[in-house]
This record gives sequence, C-alpha cells and structure tokens, in this order.
Amino acid sequence: MDAETPCPDSMIEWFRLDRSPDSDVLAIVFSHVSEPPGRFSFYASFRDVPVNKLFVNTPGNGWYRDGVPGLGNDIDSTAEGLRIMMQQVAPRTVVCIGNSMGAYAALLFGELINADRVLAIGPETLLDQPGSRSRGFLAGRPLSPYPDLLPVLSRPAADRRTSIIIGESDLFDLDYARRVAHLPGIRLRSLRGVGHEVPAMLHRFGVWRPLIRDFARDGSLPAFLPLEGRIFEAGDAADALIEARRLRLAGDRRAARGRLGHCLALYPDADAAHDEIGVIEREEGAFAKAEAAHRLALRLAPDRGQYGLHLALALEAQGRFGEALAAYDQASALEPGNRFLARSREEARRRLQDGTPAAWGTPGFFRP
Repeated sequence: MDAETPCPDSMIEWFRLDRSPDSDVLAIVFSHVSEPPGRFSFYASFRDVPVNKLFVNTPGNGWYRDGVPGLGNDIDSTAEGLRIMMQQVAPRTVVCIGNSMGAYAALLFGELINADRVLAIGPETLLDQPGSRSRGFLAGRPLSPYPDLLPVLSRPAADRRTSIIIGESDLFDLDYARRVAHLPGIRLRSLRGVGHEVPAMLHRFGVWRPLIRDFARDGSLPAFLPLEGRIFEAGDAADALIEARRLRLAGDRRAARGRLGHCLALYPDADAAHDEIGVIEREEGAFAKAEAAHRLALRLAPDRGQYGLHLALALEAQGRFGEALAAYDQASALEPGNRFLARSREEARRRLQDGTPAAWGTPGFFRP
C-alpha cells in the first residue's frame, strides 16, 4: 500500500502534525514495524481525510517501549507528550488508529490519553509470546512496562469505542482479539481467508481509504466488509481453534482433532482449521490426506502462502517432486515479501534438484 510514502521535506523524523483548521477531530496514526525515520504508516491514505492528523513512529521496532523521540523517552512520557500535542489542537474528539505494532500502540495510548475511539487492526494484546511477531523484535530486550493489554483495556473507559479488525487465518491475531472480546466497548470484526495484512486486502477491494476516512470523521465502519467473517459469532469456534493448535503443539493430536472437528461443525469456513488438520495428517504420515486438507484450506484462503507451503511439503513427502516445486514457487509468489517462504522455496529447490528429498520420518525434521 502506501506505508512507504514519504512526507514532504519539512517533516519531523518521528512525528508530524498536519492541521485541519475546520475540523474538531484529531486522528493519531501509529506506524507499524520497519518504518524508517521521516516516514509514517498510511500517510498518503490520510492525506485527503479532513481532520487534524498526528502521525507517530518509533525507533527500533520496540513496540513503542522506548517512546517517540521528541514526545517522550518511554511509554508514559510519550503519552504525556501526546497530551501536550492534544492541547495545541484542542479537539473535541481524539481517535487512535494503527495496524500491527501500531495497533498495539493505538490500544495502549488510546487508554493512556483517554481517546474517544480506537481502530486497531491486527493488534497484539500480549507481547513476546513464542512465535509472535513481537517476539521476533523484542527477544532478549527489556520488556515493555505494558506487555499485557488486558489489564489496561479493563480499566473503566467511559464512552470509548474500540474496534478491532483481524484476519481469521492468522491464529495469533485471532487469539489476541479473542482474549479481549469480553471487555465493554470493544467490537471485533474478522475477515475470512485473510491473514495479518488486513489493510492491503481492504485496499485491494477499494474500501481502505473510505473506511479510515469515515472512522476518523465520525467513528463509523462499513456495515459489511469484504470477506466479512463470522467466527466470533459461531459459538466457541474461535476458542476451539486456538485450543486445537495449543494441543497439537503439545503433542496431543487426538485431542486437537476433536477440537478442530468441533470448530468446523460450528464454522465450516475456518480455513486455518483445515490447515491444522493437514499438519496433523503430515505429522502422522498420512500425506495424501494432508494434501487434501491443505488444498481445501487454500480454496478457502487462496492468498495464504503458508497454506501453499504446507501443500508443497505434503506433495514432496509423496515423491511428487515436480508438483512440489511448482507449489513452492506458487507459495512464494503469493507473498513475495515473505523471506521465510522464499527461503523455504530455495531450500526445497536445492534439496530436490540434488535428489535428496526431505526425510519425513526423521525426528526433528521441519514440519511447520
């Protein structure tokens, strides 16, 4: 999308205030990971949104733990710096918006500065968990003073309205949203067959800019989003799916199968559940069944490179090396910026061209 669009030459490196004199709304937009100094996530998207806008970035992909230079050197002093900026604008309404790492910040600072409404897309509500995005950046570094947003978001929030949008295919995002779903003032929206890159998908359907414009202006969201999912409305389907993954990782495949079956009985569109079944089949050596499950997951979520990788692994295990290489290529093409998928493709290509396919029965062989 437009996350890499630079501000004009007069920009401040880590925050920038764009005034709109006729508006009584201040939208604070928090950047996601890997934005360099002087650039801000969604700057171009908000260019024509007629509200006051404060764009914020943070060094080092530290989940805002070290603050924002010029506003504060830690989270609490940054919150005070944001309040000072708010005094300059004197808005009637304050809105916090962010994606991924920026969504964590939108939720956290939304509470700390008492924002009126928050839009958080794919937030982590519990940092530094094994396999999580924040673990990749925060491992070995001092923890944030706010590693868990559940106590923060549980504080009385008056009339604050918080909307969280996630892709149902990303089980981390599903779990992080699920754990705060019961809190007053929080509304969850989910998208079928979509992973972590929700803004890119909404942009593809032409609804991203209208969505953030309307939310910044009056807090409204579309009554129905493209690929709108219903997993949070399907009984305990989300709980069953998350529990199934936990059980599989703990080695209890039988119990995991039971929970996946329960999830799919309630919500057949749960592509991640079909993919999990495929992983279990591969772990048990039933590679043809694994192939069928991964193909079904891909039909439900055709843009998921991870599912394509899993299909490739199942094909390779059956000795269908030409098909496997094609599947590896397709998986990498689905997410061209995903270095893990690109590396997996190259490793598979070397492995198969050398005539040494993966030893699927060998303990410790990689089974994602």
